Amino acid sequence: MHPLLPSQRRRAGLRGCSRSHSIGGFFTLIGILLIAIPFCLIKDQRQLSATTPLAQVEFQARRGLSGRIIRFSSRRMENIEMIKGNSLHRQKKSSAPIQQRASFTKTRAFVPGVTRLKVDDPRYQKLPDCPSIKWDTDGINIDNIPRSFDTNFPAVLSQSDLSITQNDDAKMQLAKIGNNKDKILGQLKEHGAVLLKTQSVAQDVEGYRNVLQELGLVACKDPLAARKSLDNEVKKVVPNTAGLGLHHDRSDYAPRNNLYDEYIEEPKMPQFSAFVCFQPACEGGEFRILDGMRMVREMDRNLLKRLYQKRIRSAEVYGLWLPQSVFNVFAGWAIKVLPENFDWKWNSFVNPKFTSRAFFKPPPDGWQDPTSPPQILTDIWRYEILLEEQSPINRHPDTGEVVWFNNIHLWEGDKIQWKKKFQNSIGARSKAVYADGSYISQDDLDHIVELTEKNEVKILMQPGDVVLVDNYRVLHGRESFKNLRNQTRLHAVTFGEKFI
Repeated sequence: MHPLLPSQRRRAGLRGCSRSHSIGGFFTLIGILLIAIPFCLIKDQRQLSATTPLAQVEFQARRGLSGRIIRFSSRRMENIEMIKGNSLHRQKKSSAPIQQRASFTKTRAFVPGVTRLKVDDPRYQKLPDCPSIKWDTDGINIDNIPRSFDTNFPAVLSQSDLSITQNDDAKMQLAKIGNNKDKILGQLKEHGAVLLKTQSVAQDVEGYRNVLQELGLVACKDPLAARKSLDNEVKKVVPNTAGLGLHHDRSDYAPRNNLYDEYIEEPKMPQFSAFVCFQPACEGGEFRILDGMRMVREMDRNLLKRLYQKRIRSAEVYGLWLPQSVFNVFAGWAIKVLPENFDWKWNSFVNPKFTSRAFFKPPPDGWQDPTSPPQILTDIWRYEILLEEQSPINRHPDTGEVVWFNNIHLWEGDKIQWKKKFQNSIGARSKAVYADGSYISQDDLDHIVELTEKNEVKILMQPGDVVLVDNYRVLHGRESFKNLRNQTRLHAVTFGEKFI
């Protein structure tokens, strides 16, 4: 077929048709590339199918939060330091074990009655506000920090340590926990974290609440106010199967949550948190804790002095597309700022008290091939928003001991989402820099990560396990995990301002 002349195209009503097709095709190609790039860069995940062999399993019917529980009679755990828990409580013996092949899914745990409490919900407003962080950072002499550290972290108290027997009913168990309140809180003050092992009374929401009431924990609002609630005070841990790095539950640990606030308030953090396991994942999901007092005592003193003297800022990092798209800044402004009557609405895309900067990172030494990472614009161009400066260490408000008090390891660990060859060029979505905006050297960051991974403790929590944490001293997180269709990890947390 012969192509139409321009005059014939006009008579046929086809003016501009080929042009619009070209433009449409161009934007379609750009859209496909923008969608495909992240999938090409994200680190490969191990996929398990319905034919993946698992350990021998046996099924047991049980009333509970998620219906049937699947119990593995054997499983190999790989090179992991943990406090091993007891096996799942069995009400009666089930039938003979069934050899089965199962598939892992990312289904959410089904919990009857779960609702999302908004910040203006009357039930949420009844809780006292989450307290502001207590800072005491002036005049810390790094050379005078002791080098000895706690070797019994965390403290572990079993039922026998609390004089609880298998014949005790729920009321008697609660009474004995109350009688041992001073012992439990004394261990919490001494070690920073206490694991109460297999408290059968705490295997449901109401029983767990009663345990905290016996201990006198005064619950407060969630510093992030963004979790689903099992109860007014019991917050369901996010059911995402990805791991979460070690962090404090501070309102500023995810800087992107603060960029569009009208005013910059002091960051908030509960002094105590209580974590409970109602049901573990079928694989992984260990609870992670880190003694912040041990971190400062084992850290290289020259590095600690540099961090303390120069202070740090958290930085939100954007690229044209990665590590997170700069268009998110415009979208956040349109959603959160534009509808509001902020004084700075037409002058800035984020609160003007934050420092913004855009620049090109120099390519690494020896980089010549423009087709290999890092790519110009996607990997080299950066837009950073620097939040207010803070001290990386703090004095504990009760004991006066110097503790590690930042989320550098959490942000540095964010890079592992990318394939190894992209990690250094793309980097983390949030990171720490010095207060003057200069970068912390990679050697120093590697030392922090190495020391963190050396000292963290991983706990494979079982139903009824409760971990009490002093947030000023201890950082916490979780390992990634896998669920079965009939067994999903169900943990919860309660934040508290004090014990009475």
